[in-house]
Amino acid sequence: MALPFFKKGKDKASDSAQKKAPAPASGMELQAPETLLTLDMGGSGIVVEETSGAPQSPVDEAAILYASNQADMAERILKDVLKTGNRRAWHMLFDLYGIQNREKDFEQLALDYAIRFESSPPVWLQTNGNGNTPKPQQTEAASMDLPGLLDKNAAAALRDAIDAADKKAVVRINFSRIEMVDETGADECARILSAARKARRKLEVSAVDRLIALLQDLNRATHSRAVHWLLLLELYQTLGQQEQFEDLAVDYAVRFEVSPPSWSEVLAAVVVQTAPVEPVDDALQLSGEITPRTDSMLQQFGSYAATHNEVRVDLSKVTRVDYGSVSQFISVLMQCLGSGKSITLRGHNALIHELFRVMGIDQLAQLNPRHPD
Repeated sequence: MALPFFKKGKDKASDSAQKKAPAPASGMELQAPETLLTLDMGGSGIVVEETSGAPQSPVDEAAILYASNQADMAERILKDVLKTGNRRAWHMLFDLYGIQNREKDFEQLALDYAIRFESSPPVWLQTNGNGNTPKPQQTEAASMDLPGLLDKNAAAALRDAIDAADKKAVVRINFSRIEMVDETGADECARILSAARKARRKLEVSAVDRLIALLQDLNRATHSRAVHWLLLLELYQTLGQQEQFEDLAVDYAVRFEVSPPSWSEVLAAVVVQTAPVEPVDDALQLSGEITPRTDSMLQQFGSYAATHNEVRVDLSKVTRVDYGSVSQFISVLMQCLGSGKSITLRGHNALIHELFRVMGIDQLAQLNPRHPD
């Protein structure tokens, strides 16, 4: 198996060398060595070829510019790419604004994203320069985790949570545990959501796709119940999904031979991701920036890899991998491959993910980025 990768230099760049060598500039061709390096990893069947690292697209160029600590130039290129509808560029810009704590720019981008793609944009999640997510400010809000069975008792608890919250407060509803929906629960839940919608309550919902899928399965049954259809219609209405609502309304009218509910403009609920599940494995956690000045992190990576057959590295708190550190990063990966170890890099932002792609790291390790393709 031949694995091409791009390498800035064969040794870790010193600080003085970095100062002498100009970083890539916008509009200039980004060059890497033109030599071809072939390496046979001890009979493992892996052959590594070093080739030119010049970017092949504006997204590639933006990734390398950001890795070279030229975020402003990277941002200008990404803004130009947005009009092409390239979602990779959108996610890179979302993550850049998060890293730079630019919430207003993020929210405007989210609005543009929702209009262009007619789907929910990423949710604001600021990441500071150390790669850590600051704790959100405490605000009055009602939170409700619905149980596995959505029945009249669960519906009553949901109604109480909404009624008890301040009228201007956000009400958060988590559907991740839902396994079953009975007729009474469906009817009551539909009425509660309808009342909250008409009162213009601010709703945040998580794992709502789980309930939607469950209702869709129930509605496909031969003896489906109208209350399940009506709850699904109300969910689409609450989420502001007019196309899905109207398609289902037509099917509802045909199925039950009655007039369906009518669509009305609403303050759509915000769909949020559930809190990530803490990893149960012993993955190595890295944070901040990986640069020649912080090469201790790559040394830590190497030490961890030497003692684990399955190499898992969590990069969710890493904000940037410097262009000058890529060769050392690849060197650690090659040592792992030469020892027959599997490698998984996970949780990294879109800027790092595109750097990994252009540098060929996606061919050396399993990549599980923050924003899946």
